[in-house]
Amino acid sequence: MKKVIVLCAVLLLSASMVMAADVGFRPISARIEAMGGAGIATARGNDSLFMNPATLAHGKFSLNLPVVSLTVFNPYAILDSRIPEYIEAGGDSMPMDIALEYMNKIVTAGKGEVLTTDVGFSFTGGGFGLGVNVQEQLHTTSTDGQLANDKFIAELNVAAPIGLGFRLNLVPDVLSIDIGATAKFVYKAYTEKIGAPQLITILNSDDPAYAFMSETALAAGWAVPIDIGANINLPIGLRLSAVARNINAKYTMQDYSELGGWLNEMTEMAGMEPIYTDQAPASTTTAAPEYIIPWTLDVGFGWMPYIGSALRPSLAVDLTDVLGVIENPDTVWNNLTAGAEIKLLSMLDIRGGINKGYYSVGVGLDLLVIHVDASYYWREFGVDIGDKPADALTIRVNLGVDG
Repeated sequence: MKKVIVLCAVLLLSASMVMAADVGFRPISARIEAMGGAGIATARGNDSLFMNPATLAHGKFSLNLPVVSLTVFNPYAILDSRIPEYIEAGGDSMPMDIALEYMNKIVTAGKGEVLTTDVGFSFTGGGFGLGVNVQEQLHTTSTDGQLANDKFIAELNVAAPIGLGFRLNLVPDVLSIDIGATAKFVYKAYTEKIGAPQLITILNSDDPAYAFMSETALAAGWAVPIDIGANINLPIGLRLSAVARNINAKYTMQDYSELGGWLNEMTEMAGMEPIYTDQAPASTTTAAPEYIIPWTLDVGFGWMPYIGSALRPSLAVDLTDVLGVIENPDTVWNNLTAGAEIKLLSMLDIRGGINKGYYSVGVGLDLLVIHVDASYYWREFGVDIGDKPADALTIRVNLGVDG
């Protein structure tokens, strides 16, 4: 059981600066991913707080109490491996068997993803929105795809967004402008990379939990990035949108020589007893260099015609990092996404999209206050399209009103 607990801790609290510094925080949305990653002009509910705060201006009510998502990467390769057999067999050796099988059969050279979990609470309505989101991401990295060089790296983020949007009706029923902004307090924690030899040593120690907390360094810090968005609303449901994203995304960081020291600091803040007994050499905390996530300008086009409650279609096309595309036009296909959604009888959602040439599909089911979404899509982890694609499956369950 201790080995299972330690492996879970690795999944929740392991990461590298390389992964953490590239992009800003955003929870995985089953709806957005099914639509190819597009949704700047068509976001609603909790997605408005992270995709485009100007969409808060429509004032629709949504409530997530909570929303839980699980994303598994490389699901086809996992089913084709021996991992399902190890899970069915169980036993103390299961965590080690799964980790070794994954690194041997699925991890390849470069960056990759294993698992992401998202848990959130949010409210939107009357042009206002707020929420709390917790996300765990488990990554992999390898220089050559060989077991000795494979490492698990993950990231833990806690975000508290608050947003406001309002509408200017310039010509009633013809032309209006939405303006919105979201500020997000984001706390990030990540440890050094966990390689196969280190993981084996920890799991084989007399006290794996203590070994993991004492032998793993960690960095943690916070930032308050700001997104500012605008929509131009035109007749027949047409919308043009733009978002300046990750303004002021400067993280103030601290290095912890031992994971246990950081855990004790967190428990103390929560008014709880320490869970880690520090032994010599004592855990230390030092200031780490700040890092900045560059801001980007993203634009989107949306079409949401009102046909009636029985059939509600929507179309979205996004271009991210417009300034980067202008500087290097060859990257346009890496930044262009598109998707569509059809809502039938306010109960069934059918979605599809395209992202970097990869197709995505999804379905949603609305049952009063229970909403279930599933999406299957692809992500590119290489530099160029086709270098390192990986499939992903996201399952989302929400208790509340989706908006």
